[in-house]
Amino acid sequence: MASNKRIFECDGKEYAILRPTTAQTEDASMEYNRIFSKSLKSGALLRESLEKFMREQELWDDEKENLYSELLTQINQKEKSLSKGGIKLSEAKDVALEMRGIRAALQGLIAQRNSLDVNTAQGQAENARFNSLLVSSLVYNDSGQRVYSDVEEYLEKQADGDELGTLGAQNFANMYFGLDQNYEINLPENKFLKQWKFVDDSLHLVNEEGKLVDYDGKLVNQEGFFVDEGGKPINFEGDPVSLEGNYNFETQPFLNEKGLPLGEDGEVVEKSDKPEKSKTAKSKPRGRPRKKVEASQSDAK
Repeated sequence: MASNKRIFECDGKEYAILRPTTAQTEDASMEYNRIFSKSLKSGALLRESLEKFMREQELWDDEKENLYSELLTQINQKEKSLSKGGIKLSEAKDVALEMRGIRAALQGLIAQRNSLDVNTAQGQAENARFNSLLVSSLVYNDSGQRVYSDVEEYLEKQADGDELGTLGAQNFANMYFGLDQNYEINLPENKFLKQWKFVDDSLHLVNEEGKLVDYDGKLVNQEGFFVDEGGKPINFEGDPVSLEGNYNFETQPFLNEKGLPLGEDGEVVEKSDKPEKSKTAKSKPRGRPRKKVEASQSDAK
């Protein structure tokens, strides 16, 4: 049975998403109809006409449609390969990583294809229904009181980058549409990589020592920049760099044609007036001198 409540945290406070009631669902449907009618009157496209419009505007064509189908086929073929096994583990790792790349390309293509869908009459109406349901479902977990008084307040705060609204929308979408919270983790390529410890819990690639690496096995930090064994930033060739990406060598002054060091003003750097110690100077004797008496006693013998 599906849960009627989903709890999450934001800035140390607990919030909850409650499953919409029948009355709230009806109100949201009425909002859908209102926005749908309004959008049609303002000239919005119907979803059925969107692909034709995109082709006319050269936003979508047969080449992209064929690429879409080809990427789906490649993902299915590689998933079969991982499921069957019988290949070297290193080869299976390469297959899983290739699947990651292909899936990313596919998702980008889908995003491009659906980029104008939100502007259709149905897209605008569905967005209005979603916002209505979200505002009525998002509450403080301790009191059950609504976080936002209405949709207008929610949208105003979203325009200012409200993190709570974003997290609330994500959690509500997971509940309302039945989305898997662990979607990325449960992808076949990521399940394989996690099982064989090629990635960490955050699905970042790691080496045998558990250190973060890129696709070529080079050490990186959390931000994806190259680092040395000590965790200090370097460039692709292994040279030390600053956090801004500039070289971080111990600098030496430039020299003039006579080989003398130059200052930042271009003038020869004057040598120190303090005299250097002579390298040929004799060192002072250490310890007590031998007594001459010893020599005379020896002669006497």
